[in-house]
Amino acid sequence: MLRQSSQRILLQLLRNQAASSLQGAGAQAATNAQQFRGIGGDKIPEYWGRPSAYTEGTNFLGTPKNHLELINKRPLAPDVLEMDGKTPHYKMPWGALSSITNRVTGVALSVGFTGAGYIALTGNLPGLVQSIAATHPILLFPVKFAISYTLIYHYLGALRHFAWDHGKIGNQADKTSLLELPQVELSSKALFGASGALALIAAFM
Repeated sequence: MLRQSSQRILLQLLRNQAASSLQGAGAQAATNAQQFRGIGGDKIPEYWGRPSAYTEGTNFLGTPKNHLELINKRPLAPDVLEMDGKTPHYKMPWGALSSITNRVTGVALSVGFTGAGYIALTGNLPGLVQSIAATHPILLFPVKFAISYTLIYHYLGALRHFAWDHGKIGNQADKTSLLELPQVELSSKALFGASGALALIAAFM
């Protein structure tokens, strides 16, 4: 009987200790969640920058009094725009612009050829083109330019990628590669310019 009573008392003590540990862990987790509440999309503690039990603060570094307000205004990643929400944060390089345009023209060609193919199979594609040209002649030149530019740009872009894939890549010490930033910017400008000039000529035909 005495052994059973001792076992019950020991079991009760262990249960009380486990419950206290869980309560303490829960309170600590709640405290951590409050301290490290996300500000401006980051896990920055609320006490950051000011004296507290955790830090002496950063007043000596010149931290502004409204630093938490400024943190709340910080843009979330990807930070495409500045804090005013209007000005672009980064200047888009020519290589990125030409790459995006290459993808856009590819999607446009896929959609355009699919639509033209469907109309050709189910109706009269030449008749539709002639009807639009006769009823809306003002649209003829811009439509021809848009179609020509899309075709020419994507074709020339494919040729550039072919040259990149089979050309000399080099290494960090070799600056003659076609993938070096100055060469990429030059080829991107040439791609835009040549496509526009050739599309303009095609639209006048």
